[in-house]
Amino acid sequence: MSKTALKNLVLGLVAAAILAAMSAMAVTSRLNVHPDELDHINAGRYFMRYWDFPAMDDPRLAHTFSNYGVTYLQQLDVVYFFAGKFASLVLPLAGQDYLALRFFNVFLFAVLLGLFLRLPDTKKIAFLPLFITPQVWYVFSYFNGDAFPFFLTFCMVYLVARFDPPVRPLPLSIQNRDMRRLLWLGVLLGLVCISKQNYYVFAGFLLAFFWVCGRAAHDLPAAAKNAAVVFALTGLLFAGRWSYNVYVNRTVRPEVPTQNAEKYAREDYKPSAQEAGTQFWGLRMREQGLTYPQLFSLWTWHIWSFRTSFGVYDYLKIYAPFVYYRYIGYLLWTIMGALAVSLILSGGPGGLSAVLVFLLFAGLTVFQSTWHSWVNDFQAQGRYLFPIGAMAGMVLARFSKGANRSLPFIIPLAVGMLVLSFYSFVFVGLKNIPK
Repeated sequence: MSKTALKNLVLGLVAAAILAAMSAMAVTSRLNVHPDELDHINAGRYFMRYWDFPAMDDPRLAHTFSNYGVTYLQQLDVVYFFAGKFASLVLPLAGQDYLALRFFNVFLFAVLLGLFLRLPDTKKIAFLPLFITPQVWYVFSYFNGDAFPFFLTFCMVYLVARFDPPVRPLPLSIQNRDMRRLLWLGVLLGLVCISKQNYYVFAGFLLAFFWVCGRAAHDLPAAAKNAAVVFALTGLLFAGRWSYNVYVNRTVRPEVPTQNAEKYAREDYKPSAQEAGTQFWGLRMREQGLTYPQLFSLWTWHIWSFRTSFGVYDYLKIYAPFVYYRYIGYLLWTIMGALAVSLILSGGPGGLSAVLVFLLFAGLTVFQSTWHSWVNDFQAQGRYLFPIGAMAGMVLARFSKGANRSLPFIIPLAVGMLVLSFYSFVFVGLKNIPK
């Protein structure tokens, strides 16, 4: 057997093992033992029955409200529509509606693994983030609103990996293959922007990424033109979804959201409790007198956000021994450092700019998560940092030649993270999740 065939066999077996573990989690875990899953399931169930997006005063929403007194169906998110229709198709095979909805996410991850295997060997490094954290596998093992935008952004990573180069002058014709890929970038980014608000920062990153690529190719006008095409399509999709939402809610009184929250929210989440100062301890911590530095010194936001990025399960109740997070952190920072040095020294024009842009928007992603925890609701959860993975993937896709220089050094480290990820997912998460 040739080295190429052996390598492809190993990668295929790894992909199959990940999917098997995820499927086991999806099938065996009890309903609603994952963060907010029942609220997401109820939103998906709505679109298993209906085709129209509801208004905020629609009585069909009665069973979709969360403890916060809000429903995911009052947001712009389109994931529940697609998941509901998928679940309707596979329900005869799945048997239970929640299993059908879970397998929507499993299917999405299977597509990503298929795209990874289709990439040329020189570009496969772009999908590295999929293999070094079990938290990504976990998010795709139950039904939620985070897996879909993550899937979309890595579809964009795949498209960027297929561009050669990504910002050369292109004819405005769908007959051109690269122009079609550019149009798909716009469609995917548009779907991202109507899927999850914490991914808006990814749109800003993509705009800066076009500048980096244009600078690297010494053709900023072409980069600007291509970016305009992508963001024009994104704007059309966002405007269409937003306008439809405005139209559907055109007769809804302004006080309806507050009334819904007062009616459906848990007692200490109700607006009246917040006005009286008797709300849940994690709500509006800034108004309660907590300073921004205390978010880290008292509530250790950074520690829990890191742990929940690399393997915490159930309602943040099942986690590995703390030494696991220490070792996976050592491996992560070493890999990131090696890749950064390789990109700066061997990435050619734009390598340094790409690293700096990545660090800037990764920092903004972290900041927006801390801000949400401080101002709205304390949620030190790694899933809010997932856009960083796609940002890294996009940089690695475009500057793969420089990144691949570090492969002899980072492959053993990445394998170490993969092994630790399997340990966490199988022997911590899957073993202990309620069934």
